[in-house]
Formats: sequence, structure tokens, C-alpha cells
Amino acid sequence: MTKETPDHLYFAFVPRSNTDSASYWWAAMRYMQAHRTLREIEPLVQRIYKRINDQQWPWVRGVPDEPHAGALTWEVPYAREIITANDKREASFIASQTLHYLRSALDHLIYHAAWFDAGTPQKQTQFPIFDDAAKWATKNGAAKHLRGVSQAHINVVEAAQPFNGGTWAADLQELSNADKHRFGVEVSPTLQIGIDFGSAVDDQARAGGKLARVDTVSLRLLLPPLENREFTDVFDAMFVGAADVINPFLQEQGISPLRLGPPHVISAESVSVADGGPGVS
Repeated sequence: MTKETPDHLYFAFVPRSNTDSASYWWAAMRYMQAHRTLREIEPLVQRIYKRINDQQWPWVRGVPDEPHAGALTWEVPYAREIITANDKREASFIASQTLHYLRSALDHLIYHAAWFDAGTPQKQTQFPIFDDAAKWATKNGAAKHLRGVSQAHINVVEAAQPFNGGTWAADLQELSNADKHRFGVEVSPTLQIGIDFGSAVDDQARAGGKLARVDTVSLRLLLPPLENREFTDVFDAMFVGAADVINPFLQEQGISPLRLGPPHVISAESVSVADGGPGVS
């Protein structure tokens, strides 16, 4: 006899993902993911500092620079073991992913602002960044990318433009454009060694050579694409600037403002090293 009903019934409960209506929640989540991603660089920095602390840093050797009488070339051979190519690749990838989330947070913001303001989703929206007020005012400027966005919201975006002093936005655009279209953003972990020249003594192993004591060793994270500016300075400013843009929109929707602040990353901190004797081999 054929059963009219099955022995078991299965029900699937699928929560709403909030994609059928405008919400600034998406911009906030992207921003927070950028924040979490950048924090991933901290273990890398800590590993490098451990290598610095585990290394002996007593003295460096200055050998005569033959083409220049009286000049010395300072050799620190053990420094090569502190920062590796993999360290640079890892730091660069973390920065690349951070840029992606931070830039997309602003683009999501504008898409949903246009949806809220116009009542329907708009095409070709994005967070525009211009370094020239004249370009901002053209048909391919704000008018193109902020279609459907209210004047009050446009004013918030305009205040963040590079032509209004928003250098963080200019940095974001320069790094993000290269990262998306050409190659990943380059972050260069760099060892900075402080030498006490007042301690220099003659090198008994080489005529004309000197031995000088190392007194501090520092790690710096530099951005070669931005003329070797400090990584943390640039990214901290981008996080603060982006939050200042996003927060007014969040408050309109009753979403708590972003209060994370820039991620803390150790950089450019000196490590004092112990005294040692002139026994460099």
C-alpha cells in the first residue's frame, strides 16, 4: 500500500542575510575585517623581535673602503638572518588584504547610501577619490560615482577628499589601485642598527679596520611605494579617516559607531643590546 505521507519531514531554517534592503552594516563589517586582518601582522613582528633578542649584537666591523681613503664599509653579516624574504612576503600580503577590505568598506558605504537616498540600488557607484576639486565637479567625478546619493551625504564624502586635506584617502587610492591592477602592495620590514662610534677601536684582525659597539637594534615597517614612509603611520591614518566617513552613516541607521581605533602594531621600537667585547670573527 502506497503511503500518502513520508515517514520523516525535514524543515530548513535559513536566517535572512539582509541583502534585500539597504544597510550600512556591510560597510561596518568590511571595516572590522580590515582591522582584524591588519592585526595578523603583529605575530610576524613579534617573531622578528624574538630573532633580534636571540642574536648576539656586540660589535660590527668597519673595513677600509679601498676606493676612498679613510672611509670604512661597515659589515653586519649576522643581520641577514633576522629578516627573511618570507617575512616581507607575509607582511605585504597582510597589507594587501587589509587594503582590499578597507577600500571595499567605503565602496559598500556609497552603494547603500545611494540605495537609501534614491529608494532603489544604483549602478556604477563607488567611493570617489580626487586630488583636484575641478575633476570632482566634472560629469565623470562625483556626479558619476555618487548617483542617487543625497547632498548631505555627498558633503561627507567631499570633506574627505585629498583636495580638502584628506591625505589618507590619497594614500588609500594609490596603494589600492596598484594592489588591484598591477601587483600587491610592498611592505618592507627593515632592520635599523644603532652604532656607538665613540666606542670604536682598532681591529686587530685587519689593518685600518675598526670595531664599533652596537647599542640599539630597531625594526621598521616601511612602504617603498610611498617613498618609504612608515607603514603604521599610513595605515593608522587610513583607519581613522575611513571611520570618520563611515560613522555618520552608521548613526543614521542606529548602528553603533566604529570605536576600534587603528590596530596596534609594534614598529620602530628600539631594543637595547648587551655590551660585548671586540671578538667578532
